[in-house]
Amino acid sequence: MTVTAVPDRDSVIELRDGRRIAVAEWGEPDGRPVLLFEGSPGSRLFCPDIEVTRAAGTRLISPDRAGYGTSDPQPGRTILDWADDVRQLGDTLGIDRFPVVGWSSGGQFAMACAFALGDRVTSVPLIAADGPPDEVPGIRASYSPPVAALIDLIRTDPVAARIALLERHRWYAEDPGSITRGAADAADPDSVHRRDPAVRAALDAMFLEGARQGAAGLVDDLIAYYQPWGFSPADLRQPTSVWWGEEDMLTDRVHAEYLAGAIPRARLFIEPGEGHLLPLRHWARILEQLEVDWPPPPSPERDL
Repeated sequence: MTVTAVPDRDSVIELRDGRRIAVAEWGEPDGRPVLLFEGSPGSRLFCPDIEVTRAAGTRLISPDRAGYGTSDPQPGRTILDWADDVRQLGDTLGIDRFPVVGWSSGGQFAMACAFALGDRVTSVPLIAADGPPDEVPGIRASYSPPVAALIDLIRTDPVAARIALLERHRWYAEDPGSITRGAADAADPDSVHRRDPAVRAALDAMFLEGARQGAAGLVDDLIAYYQPWGFSPADLRQPTSVWWGEEDMLTDRVHAEYLAGAIPRARLFIEPGEGHLLPLRHWARILEQLEVDWPPPPSPERDL
């Protein structure tokens, strides 16, 4: 694996409402477009394996959601609002159809695009992704009283909740590097990955860029997640692959099993010995799955 936080191309596009979105790209400029949505917190500055990306002829496109990196904030945004941003992103970049890869908390935003953009989204790989808190069995009951109270506040007074959450997550604004400084744990494959200087450097760069505007992106992601999504994963119609590592300490297995069961035609891949950073060693397989699900349309010459 050759992980990197240095994009081949980095740009900013302007949306109809005047907001800007930062976009990182890796691979062939005219290759098959694949959109990658990172988790919360995070940023566009992370490619799981640049060599695999290039070898697959992929044009990997990773945009920052509002409030991360240099993407303008959008307080009050919903999960479905992201689908409209992505629609405009695709129009600006000249890509009509594309798979959306949702990693970690990027999963709900990938599902939103699949629901709202319909046939424009060709497939949905979900990696260590979360399901809706109102639908995944047992999740609401697992919250501590303080977290449950915050969720209730999000649903009754999101403006007040945003203020409280910005204070609660001030640690990210002040020290984003603390995420990768956890004690080494041989039983945690993610901890083992972080011992690799290249992986650690890429993760630190991703988190640092994500905190450029403080904790705004993270907080607005959380508010969007805990409010009603406006759709169910069961509404998706695209081929979907659900990936989860057996040693994942951040995303519970129940989320993967729920998504695989709720989404029609979904396939579940449980990877032994892997954690939340599963794509680092399985990026080629994830991209190959796209080839199986969505072969390119025949060229006019092939139709003759």
